[in-house]
Amino acid sequence: MPGCCRWNCFGICRRRRPRSPSFGPPGPPGPPDPTDGNDPIVLQFIAPVPPPVVPTPISSNTTFFPSSQPGSSPSVNPNDYRYGEHEMRGHLRQRWIDDANEPNCTVQLPDFEFRHLTHAKHRSQRWTTNFNRWNGRPRVFEEDIADCGLPVGEQNYHDVKISKESVTAHPKRGRGTNFYHITTAMGVIVLRNAYRHDGPYWSQIALALYDVHFARNALRHIYLENVVNDDTTDCVRTIWAETQPPNTRMFDMAPEAVNQVAWDFDTPEYKAILGTELGKGAAAIVMSAYPRGTHRIARIVVWRFGVLQVRFDIENKSYM
Repeated sequence: MPGCCRWNCFGICRRRRPRSPSFGPPGPPGPPDPTDGNDPIVLQFIAPVPPPVVPTPISSNTTFFPSSQPGSSPSVNPNDYRYGEHEMRGHLRQRWIDDANEPNCTVQLPDFEFRHLTHAKHRSQRWTTNFNRWNGRPRVFEEDIADCGLPVGEQNYHDVKISKESVTAHPKRGRGTNFYHITTAMGVIVLRNAYRHDGPYWSQIALALYDVHFARNALRHIYLENVVNDDTTDCVRTIWAETQPPNTRMFDMAPEAVNQVAWDFDTPEYKAILGTELGKGAAAIVMSAYPRGTHRIARIVVWRFGVLQVRFDIENKSYM
C-alpha cells in the first residue's frame, strides 16, 4: 500500500496502518468529539427568490385625456377632454376667471344699470316690470340657504321679473319675448327662470339687479333653480351617471340624486358644467363682479329636488 512502508507493497502487506476513522466500520463508541462531524446539522430556511415585479398593463379601453389633468393648459381640440366641448369651454372660462393675464376673454361686462332698463325714456327700449317685491328665501333652497349662512328673513330677498318684446326681428328666430326672473339677497343671486331672445345675457341682468341693493364684495353663491335647459341638464346627467355604481337609475329617477354631489375647481366635471349654457353665465358673473384673478368658483354642487338644482360657491383667492 503506498505510504505504509518503504516497500510500497500496493495493499498486499499486512503491516498496513489503521484506517482513518472516517472510513470503514465504526469503532467502539467514545466520548463525543465536537470536531468529529457527528453533530446534527442545523437547517436554515432560505426564502425563495421573489418573482420579478411586472407592471400592470393599461387596458386598451382606457383613454388618456391630457387637457383634463389638473393644471393642464387649455386646448382647442375637444378630443383632448373627457367631456368634450363642454369641458373645453369650461376650462377656458376657468382660466379667464383665475388668471388676469389669460388672453382672449370674451365676457362682456354690463354697461347699464338696472333702472335704465325699466325706466328707459323711449318706450321701445323700456322693459316691463312684471313684479318687484321682497319675499323670503326660495322654498326649493330653504335648507341649503340656511346651511350656507345666507339670510333667512321673511323680507330679505328682492324678487323681480322683467320682460320685453323684441323690437326688430332676429335674423334667425324672428320676433320673441325676453324675460328674466331673478332673486337677490346679501351674498346670493338666484336665477329662477329666464329666456333670452335678443336681450342682454341673464348674467348681466342678474348682476345689475344685485347691484341695486347689495355690495359685490359680499357675493358668495349663485343658484340655478329648477334647471330645464337641455344643454345644462344633459351634461349634468352624463357626469352624475359616471359617479354612480353600475345599474344605477338615471338622474331624474334615482333616489341617490337627492343627495348633493360637489366637484371642486379644476376637475373635469367642474369644467364641463362651467362650460354649459347656464354655467357660462355663472362664470360671467364672477368675472364681471370682481377683478379677474382675485376670486374663483371654488366648487359646483348639484342635486335633484323635483328637477336639477345647481349651486356655484365663490371664494376670495386671498383667503384660500
